[in-house]
Amino acid sequence: MSGRLTVDAMIAGVRAARADPRWSNNYDFLTVMTDASLGDVSAEDTAELVHHLAELDTPRTDGKGKRAAVVCSDEMAAGLLTYYELHSRTERMTDERYFRSEADARAWLAQRDA
Repeated sequence: MSGRLTVDAMIAGVRAARADPRWSNNYDFLTVMTDASLGDVSAEDTAELVHHLAELDTPRTDGKGKRAAVVCSDEMAAGLLTYYELHSRTERMTDERYFRSEADARAWLAQRDA
């Protein structure tokens, strides 16, 4: 994802991924925000995003827990994304974590297979 992001744009991105015929509910999920601005997203918007994504959460068919990593190196977005991660723990069945580097996110996602 890139550009000026809104809650609607982020939800649309998730819905588009789920609509892809290659989608599997058993995948872990990686979102990389490059040159992205979250300046238009408030704490209330973040809570709304978590709520909408929780409505889309469904369990994996293989019984494993779902995991998702969000990568954004923008220092200005760090606080909002940390809030998002903490808030998602109370509403979502997906364990979602925020990372500042794609390498760290991929390493965390790969731990399941180690």
